[in-house]
Amino acid sequence: MRLASALTSSVLSAALLLCAVPAALAAPAEDLPAVESSQLSDASSMLALINPTTKLSPEDYTPANLVSVGGTGLTLRPEAAEAVEDLIADARAAGHSIKLLSAYRSYQRQASLFSQYQAKYGTAYAERISARPGTSEHQLGLAADLGYANSRAELKEEFGQTPAGIWIAEHAEDYGLIIRYPQGKEEITGYKYEPWHVRYIGKDHAKALAESGAQTYEDYIQMLRKSLEAPKEEADSKKADKESDKDAQKVGHGVMKEDDLLVLRFLPPYRDWGFGFTEK
Repeated sequence: MRLASALTSSVLSAALLLCAVPAALAAPAEDLPAVESSQLSDASSMLALINPTTKLSPEDYTPANLVSVGGTGLTLRPEAAEAVEDLIADARAAGHSIKLLSAYRSYQRQASLFSQYQAKYGTAYAERISARPGTSEHQLGLAADLGYANSRAELKEEFGQTPAGIWIAEHAEDYGLIIRYPQGKEEITGYKYEPWHVRYIGKDHAKALAESGAQTYEDYIQMLRKSLEAPKEEADSKKADKESDKDAQKVGHGVMKEDDLLVLRFLPPYRDWGFGFTEK
């Protein structure tokens, strides 16, 4: 009798495991540089995301160390300054007379600039071409506007079609820079296409963004946030697998019960598995 019960329990275990629906496999984690959550929210971080719906904290944030870019009198944070200097030098060596038009802007300077656009174009259009104070990448000290000497395309979309604009788009990644506001992505970035506006995020991240398929920096930041969640999800999955294994090991031990027989009667091939095991 005990042998029969043990055998039946083993059959029940195998049948239930075969009939179970396998859990969906988690998508493989993106091959992205490792980051910490603070890097995606701290204004002093090289990766800080700033856009019309994401303000600086504090709003009047000022980078701790700013340096002049190539003796222009315009300033950026050291790593961004070096990247922009190198890009301009290499572009000129390639025959493109690129120049720096704008770099770091203080909260007060951005407030004044936005007010000028607002008075000239109205609030709605001003918000498409300029950031409200406290939401400008220029305030991070990581963004720069580049121009083309003797060009009528300065600070215009047409700049992206000039030889200089094309060269910048093709080579920005090599210097840890990205075209921050790409064409056709205004609904995501909040701003019109600006082929002249570059943002420093570091060479590793610029390369990873290009290879990830992300079409905007907002998309890339979302990928980085997902990568932070992946280790926790993996740990939860392993814990669930261990608990499932423990439950499976328990099956097959003990005395056969009437409800077990009821389950077996409805498993393929729908025969009476209880036959021969009924106690008299």
